[in-house]
Amino acid sequence: MNCGELFYCSYDKAAETLHNRTQLSEIVLSKGISKKDELIDFLREELKHAFECDVRFWLQGSYKSHTLIKPVDKFSSYDIDVGIYLFIDAEEEEVESNDVKETLKEALSSYCNINNEAKLQESKNACEGLKFTTFLTIDTPIYFKTDNNIKLATNEGWVDSDPKSIQEWLTNGYSDNSSRALMKRLVRYFKAWINVKWQGSGHKKIPSLAVNVLVAQYMQKRDREDESFIHTALSICDALESTLIVNNPLNGSNLVAMSQDSATFAHQKFDELKQVCLQCVDSSDFQRAISFSNLFQHYFPQITLNTDEGSTGLPAVVTVPEISICRFDKNGDHVENVTADKLSVTKGDSLTFTICNQNAFHVHASAHWTVRNVGVQANDANDIGHKVTGRLNENHRRETSYTGSHTMECMITYNGVVKGFKAIHVQVKPTRTLKKKRVYKGRRR
Repeated sequence: MNCGELFYCSYDKAAETLHNRTQLSEIVLSKGISKKDELIDFLREELKHAFECDVRFWLQGSYKSHTLIKPVDKFSSYDIDVGIYLFIDAEEEEVESNDVKETLKEALSSYCNINNEAKLQESKNACEGLKFTTFLTIDTPIYFKTDNNIKLATNEGWVDSDPKSIQEWLTNGYSDNSSRALMKRLVRYFKAWINVKWQGSGHKKIPSLAVNVLVAQYMQKRDREDESFIHTALSICDALESTLIVNNPLNGSNLVAMSQDSATFAHQKFDELKQVCLQCVDSSDFQRAISFSNLFQHYFPQITLNTDEGSTGLPAVVTVPEISICRFDKNGDHVENVTADKLSVTKGDSLTFTICNQNAFHVHASAHWTVRNVGVQANDANDIGHKVTGRLNENHRRETSYTGSHTMECMITYNGVVKGFKAIHVQVKPTRTLKKKRVYKGRRR
């Protein structure tokens, strides 16, 4: 597999790729769709009587554009946006947007009273919404629609907004199916990058709509998927370098409205992305894979270093870290200490990883431990992995919660340069119940 096929493999749709690892589990998505349908059925009657007008619904956002991705971890959620349309002229009838949002909030609260999986989100300027216990958030922006106007209810009043038209603009941006499919995949890659780089930062993320518009405007179609990503990213970074503005192609409004601190943080991340992509332009496949593994973290499929080939073409990988693995069973009893590239364990065991040859690296180097979970159980639990960064002398412990084949990657960096790399494959087997042998006691008389 070349690096492009680690992004997307057209001849093997079941291959472990960045594209596949961003996909939501069918079970998780089907549950979300069921909850979405259930909520719409409830709101259809509730709001029809509350507003005394025709009420209709239109899906929008990532669900509508088919660019949903798996949440960054098992504690996060994915969004389904359900647009609610009131067929009245709210401005002419002097209906306040805040009153409309408050009525919607009361309806959502009533839904929560009969569905203990849902709770109200904190109100946002442009929508209300629900947070479910099963990885799902449903946002419900509400509009009024006439023959001449579509306006969105916000805390500041009614504002022009037409998600249907922007969706049509995105859909019609490219006429051939292959370009449309590539555009959607690239959007997912950028959203995965944003998820991991903004995680825990406290800064506002680049909105999904802005990502869609940027990719549609600056997409570079190349023969290889990694080349398409690299050159699309470089074009986007250049476009945003002077100012963080993404204009709505229909009305010119800025789709990226955020505080100065959040804008500064975003500029830093785009600068980092540009540097990585520039380095990748003339790099080997493995060097690119190393860079993208660091860029996308656990979303990216596991890469391996074939030690039989030596370090040919891998000048950045100076030393392979020697890693000791201390294994405990589910009762906390010590089982073994091993140093191996592959390990078979029982579900419920815990593993502690320690770098033994710490002196081979600079004392101020960083160790990046990335867990990559693979398989149906991890996928359905929305838990494909995580990354933890620490010092070389810090141990890293992980539990074995899902049956299947998983990896622990250790990447050692100093001053932004990769100095060490190793991937350990961990096969997790289900627990077994041992049955005692039946002892033959002779034939009954």
